[in-house]
Amino acid sequence: MGVYQLAQETSSPGLFDNRVLDQFEIPFGAWIDQSVDWIDTKLGWLLSAIEWPFSVLLKLVVDDFLVKLPWIVVVLGFFVLGSLLRNVKVGAFSALALATCGILGNAYWIETAKTIGFIFVAVVLSVIIGVPIGVMCGRVDAIWKVVRPILDAMQVVHSFVYMLPFIFFFGIGPTSATMVTMVFALPPLIRLTNLGIRQVPEDVVEASRAYGAPESRVLFDVQLPLARPAIMTGLNQTLLLAISMLGIAAIMGAGGLGRLLFRALSNQDVSLATSGGLAFFLVAVVLDRLSQPEDGDGGSLGSRLRRAWAHRQDPEVLIPVENPTPLTSQPAGPRFAEVGDGEQQWMIVTGVGSLIGILSVFLPWVSDAAKLGSYGRRIDESLPGETFNGLAASGGSFFGYFVIASSLFILGAVVMSRRTPGQGPRWLAADGAIIASLFMLATTLGYVLASQPDTVNSVTRFGVWVALGGSLITTAASAMWIRVAPHTPLHPLTAEVSWGRVLAAAAAVVVLAIGSISGWSFDSREDVVFSPELQAQIDDLKQQAADDPSQAGPIGAELSSLVASATNTGVIITDGVRSSGTGLGIWTLVFGALGLAATVPASGVLGRNDHSEWVWSAVAAGLGLGTAGIAAGWIATLVRSADPNYVSGVGSFLTFLGGMFIVAAAGPVLKEFRRERVYDDLPSIDTILDLTEKADSPELISG
Repeated sequence: MGVYQLAQETSSPGLFDNRVLDQFEIPFGAWIDQSVDWIDTKLGWLLSAIEWPFSVLLKLVVDDFLVKLPWIVVVLGFFVLGSLLRNVKVGAFSALALATCGILGNAYWIETAKTIGFIFVAVVLSVIIGVPIGVMCGRVDAIWKVVRPILDAMQVVHSFVYMLPFIFFFGIGPTSATMVTMVFALPPLIRLTNLGIRQVPEDVVEASRAYGAPESRVLFDVQLPLARPAIMTGLNQTLLLAISMLGIAAIMGAGGLGRLLFRALSNQDVSLATSGGLAFFLVAVVLDRLSQPEDGDGGSLGSRLRRAWAHRQDPEVLIPVENPTPLTSQPAGPRFAEVGDGEQQWMIVTGVGSLIGILSVFLPWVSDAAKLGSYGRRIDESLPGETFNGLAASGGSFFGYFVIASSLFILGAVVMSRRTPGQGPRWLAADGAIIASLFMLATTLGYVLASQPDTVNSVTRFGVWVALGGSLITTAASAMWIRVAPHTPLHPLTAEVSWGRVLAAAAAVVVLAIGSISGWSFDSREDVVFSPELQAQIDDLKQQAADDPSQAGPIGAELSSLVASATNTGVIITDGVRSSGTGLGIWTLVFGALGLAATVPASGVLGRNDHSEWVWSAVAAGLGLGTAGIAAGWIATLVRSADPNYVSGVGSFLTFLGGMFIVAAAGPVLKEFRRERVYDDLPSIDTILDLTEKADSPELISG
């Protein structure tokens, strides 16, 4: 039986036996391996030439420039860049988003700078290669017939397949990852550049040639300018696809935030994943906003990435359609309503209050100890004889910065509304002034009402009361100002009660309640975790190990267990309502409840009146922003001065989110209102009535 089985196993398999395939195995893998070896040996010079621009640009832009620049220079640079490419609003958002990436920590900032440089190099090389190829494809049909199937193949192949040849020839690292990203993101730019050139009206091109323009001028003065919308859309799509490849590029050894996310997923590190994910999202949004065409459709980053991915093979559908100039329902030649005497007097009082607020931060706020800084920094617990102003780390810290920032904003609103009413930035108006005033009032009150540690005896000085007085003046005066400010909605408000905004504000208050009872601070400093008794026990074990080295192993294990247990159980967590903490959770809940109360009339529950809904929406937004400001002030104060291992808790972050939810609930109404326009060419009501009476007179009818 055994001999029969052996003979059966050694006999050639039949046609219906799957093992027969081994006899006809095609050595495709061996062929490719031989080809790779031959290319590495014989065409090393060509591979080096291809690799050179990538490696040089990465070194110059990332290693020698962005990483070494001070973070504040990069932030200001993006503010200028955003303002020049788009507008001041985009520039300010870009600066704020990158600053947020920076305050996550130096390690996150370095990876942020690497991410920006990585995408910059990939996109710049895509433009250098893609735009000329697209132009040639648009002008020469033969070239397009050759390039088009190549682009189709590039967009059909899965992104993981791109990685293989680059890993074979260039290894693992940022250079090969940048190459993969560029190849993956290049096709939309070529396609849309080609389409833009072809869509230029033929009669315009022929007219320029008829007037004797050489082909170079036809291209640079006619075709490229008219193809600009399509080219800019292609650039934006290339950028979006490059962003979508960052996570995959991290597998190839690329640096940046993608590597942090890859490491966080591998190690299941929640903290690293959330912080890195936030920074990644902010960088992606900033780059997307900077590269959007002027008439881009906006939308969320996720939706734009999905559209870019879905239309890799037909990006033409993403070109913005040029709409005809919209017809306005208003007559030509309107002007904004002038500032009346009643409005002007309240504007002046508001401005005086803002000047008081600016002055207050340079006055003494606290002495002998830091009121809030003493929670997180030991040296601030006792500073006898020392006095600190509103901007000092041991004084008002970020609460003082909020006071001066809001005061400057209010002063700007007063000046712009007085000099050029209705023509300045949107929020430098009456509603912006009361929102900033309530923000300043809430943050100042939060500082005043906050409790200090039981062991600290700081003395509140008069600078805080000056700031509180200035905020009360600006709040009262801006409330009177907005009542008489002539503002109207761009579109008629809905006639129905906006219960959705009320529910959103109510949900925000629930979030504030949860945040107030959650941890506002986590203290795991050594002198807290390791009590004197525990430290004595640790020292005793160390001495036993020194006296008897043979027991060093068991004693070391006991020490590790003791330290781990103390680290897990010895952390002091303080919420927002406990007497041992600041008690700020209570006051944020109060301001949030007031914001909810203001949202009720702002939503039309108490009656429909456009102007009243606008005023109450501004009040609700100010209270919500003030609530968020208290939490942000606490978080930023600890970030600025706290000892290591003393950090703010998730409760303060939830409170910040709750306040911003109230602001978002008031946003739809506020966005609709602008300063009223006056039309001088319209007839007065008396003239209209006089003409009506004449039209109805018997003499005119009989005539």
